[in-house]
Amino acid sequence: MNTRRASRYVPVTLLPPVTHSAVSLDMEALTSGPRFVRTRGMSRWHRPRSGVRFAERDRIAYSCWCGYGVGGSERAGAFLAADEPPLGEPVCGTCEGRAAGAGQDDSPTGRQLLFTPRDIDPPKNCPASRSSLFEELSGGRVGRCLACGDMQPLRAMGGPYNPRYAIVQHPTGQALVDPCPFHRWRQLTRRDGRIVCACGRETAQ
Repeated sequence: MNTRRASRYVPVTLLPPVTHSAVSLDMEALTSGPRFVRTRGMSRWHRPRSGVRFAERDRIAYSCWCGYGVGGSERAGAFLAADEPPLGEPVCGTCEGRAAGAGQDDSPTGRQLLFTPRDIDPPKNCPASRSSLFEELSGGRVGRCLACGDMQPLRAMGGPYNPRYAIVQHPTGQALVDPCPFHRWRQLTRRDGRIVCACGRETAQ
C-alpha cells in the first residue's frame, strides 16, 4: 500500500489558491503537493487543486477540485496522502476529471479532457485600466502603465462627482507584473512607488 503521511509523496504541481478574501502574511501558497489526499473519515480520495501552509500553526490546508477541503497538522498525520489510492478504494470523479482536464495529470480514461480554471491566466484587459496606476510622461497625455509597462493615453474620467485622471482601458501588455498567489491581479495598488497587492505581498515586473 502506498498511502503515506503528507510529507512523503511524489509531488504534483498545484494551482494558486485564488480567493477574494483577506489573507494574512503568515500564509504560504504551496506550489506542489500530493496527487491524492483524504481524511480518515472521507468515503473517497480527492485530488488537491491548491494548498496553503500556516507557518505559525503547523497546519496545511488543501482545496480539492470538487470543492472539499483536506488539512491539518502534517506532523500529527491529520490527513493521508498517496501517489495512487490503494486498490479498491474509490476516487472522487469530479476531482479526477477536472485535474486531468486542467493539465495537472494525465487523463485516467485516455480521452482528451478539457477544464479551464478561472482567474489563472492574465486578464484580457490590463487590471490597471481606468486607474491611477501609471507614470505620467512628458506632455501629460500619455502614461506608462505600472502594471503591464505599456504606453497608453491618459484621460479625465469619473464625471463631476468622482473626477479623476486615469490611464485608458487597454489590453494587457507583455510585461505584466507577477500575480499575487492569493488575489492574482485583482487588488493591485501603488505603495512607495511600487505596484503591490493590497494584501501586502510584493509583485515583480
